[in-house]
Amino acid sequence: MRKSKEFEVERFLTNSEGYLKNKYLLSLMFEVSFDQAEEVEDKKIMEDKRWVVYSWDIKIKKPIRAKDKIKITTFAINMNKFYAYRNFFIEKDGEIIVEAYCVFLLFGLKKMRPIKIPIEIAKAYEKEDPIYKEKSHKYEGDFGNLEKIQIRNTDLDSNYHVNNASYMDLLAEISNVKDQDIEFINIVYKNEIRNKKYVFGQKSEKENEIIYKFVDGNEEIYTYGKLGLRNV
Repeated sequence: MRKSKEFEVERFLTNSEGYLKNKYLLSLMFEVSFDQAEEVEDKKIMEDKRWVVYSWDIKIKKPIRAKDKIKITTFAINMNKFYAYRNFFIEKDGEIIVEAYCVFLLFGLKKMRPIKIPIEIAKAYEKEDPIYKEKSHKYEGDFGNLEKIQIRNTDLDSNYHVNNASYMDLLAEISNVKDQDIEFINIVYKNEIRNKKYVFGQKSEKENEIIYKFVDGNEEIYTYGKLGLRNV
């Protein structure tokens, strides 16, 4: 079962050069998946559970600009034990300009740990074949110095940890790359950032690629991944 939603990209969602911020690219895709969840999931079954994002692979074929009219579609491609796997794609004028692969974990709210996805929930999504698959990644490189990054109150969501989309702002602090110059985003959320005033970022730069990680003062990893850059 697919869920689609159309948007016109408002200027307040864009950067100083008029391109959609990657923070809001993630937010818009989340919005469509949340809408689908409200439509297909049994609220009684899900009342003591919530979905947590584990990872993203996002291929941005063409950057999105202010006032672009886009359509975002999502669908489930598999559910296995604790994990739900989704595809997203974004169209403009009938052309697919963004493709994404996302992994969610189902958490039980009582013990705050992963739980098996109920059969009723898995069946409700009517999974289908993927159009975009997760890439195989290596996260090796010569990482530079730790950069201290302040966590702002506006980075937090209703669960009082750093919002998944807000990690794009943290990435901007250490990468110094414009939104429109990023053509691939990989991000793995290993541990949530909660009750922290700051974190540390590290990066390793290669040609057209940045490998990064966010850690605490003891270098325990919160998040890691890589960015692919356009030839500009």
